[in-house]
Amino acid sequence: MEKGVNKWGVIPYRGIDSENLEFLIVTTKNGNWGLPKGNLMKKLGSKETALQEAYEEAGIIGTVMDQKISAKIKGKQMAFYPMEVKNELAVWPESEWRQRKWIRSNEAKDYLNHGSLRSILEETSAKLLQSFP
Repeated sequence: MEKGVNKWGVIPYRGIDSENLEFLIVTTKNGNWGLPKGNLMKKLGSKETALQEAYEEAGIIGTVMDQKISAKIKGKQMAFYPMEVKNELAVWPESEWRQRKWIRSNEAKDYLNHGSLRSILEETSAKLLQSFP
């Protein structure tokens, strides 16, 4: 486990084609948009915690990559794993009060308040598009 990380989460994405990706964002308790994340569940470990949060907060199932991207948001250290979304559930544990939305990285400025979250999407988009065939 990485010391000093307060939250673990995912950067949910899907490829539209070799030049375009979309990212899934979710509403937070205070009505802002963000990425699915949560406190480490020690018995699960960091990657499984991230997958669990993706399921609980966004109703998505997918595969996470080994590389993680760290960011400091509101003074808290967070780590996110890029996650290719394979399945979107119609109902999920927090669907009663959370919304989710697919956006492109160039739309992030319209939804994400934190510059570090916008940077994460841009960085992830650039890395993933390089790996497309």
